[in-house]
Amino acid sequence: MADKFKTTFQVYTNNADSRKLAKPGALFAYFIEAASMHAERLGIGHKSLQDNHNAFWALSKVHFDIYQTPVWHQKVTVTTWPSGYNRLFARRYFQIADETGTLLAEGASDWVIMSFENRSLCNVQSIVESIAQFNLEQEHLNVNTAKVPAANSETAAKTTRRVMFSDLDMNKHLTSMRYLDWTMDCINIDYLNTHTAKSVDINFQHEMPEGEVVTLLCQQTGDSFVVSGELANGKTSFSAKIGF
Repeated sequence: MADKFKTTFQVYTNNADSRKLAKPGALFAYFIEAASMHAERLGIGHKSLQDNHNAFWALSKVHFDIYQTPVWHQKVTVTTWPSGYNRLFARRYFQIADETGTLLAEGASDWVIMSFENRSLCNVQSIVESIAQFNLEQEHLNVNTAKVPAANSETAAKTTRRVMFSDLDMNKHLTSMRYLDWTMDCINIDYLNTHTAKSVDINFQHEMPEGEVVTLLCQQTGDSFVVSGELANGKTSFSAKIGF
């Protein structure tokens, strides 16, 4: 069976910014939702992993390029597929197109499977290969994830956020979609009103449960911003890079 999955979304009011453009976080959310729906269809979704392995999928890295930003009320189609895995990671690609088929955005993501019991990494390969209906799509996009160095705590601008109830996902930690929203909030609003995001990279390193306080460090270099989350114990929870 072909392992490409397609679904349609619309840029609703809560997905659009003050310029009536889809927020980068909205495009990311469309991909996450499509990936979740596809995983369920392949027999390796949230319920299956929890029931059979007491585990869950977690994003490790994501990269996507935005060629043309959708606008308020526009309908878009997300296509996604798994393309490879090893013991630690599974690779998934995605593309977003308009109603004419014009490519608007595309990206790559690396996923891990984590144990609910002790938050340790599970063996992705053994779990995936136990699913009879899981078949890989052979197409590989010319996009890749990348390591994002943490912002310099000595020179970066700093703000503080606390993980609240509305930030949590089903696994009871900061939802992966909120990381990008927090990142965008660190950038000067005057800059955002005159520039449009063209690329996004996020590295997810440590979970953040409800009540966790994180210091967000923001640095600008040319047309790019790096935002890192620094925890109270000094560890970096995530690093993101937005290119304009």
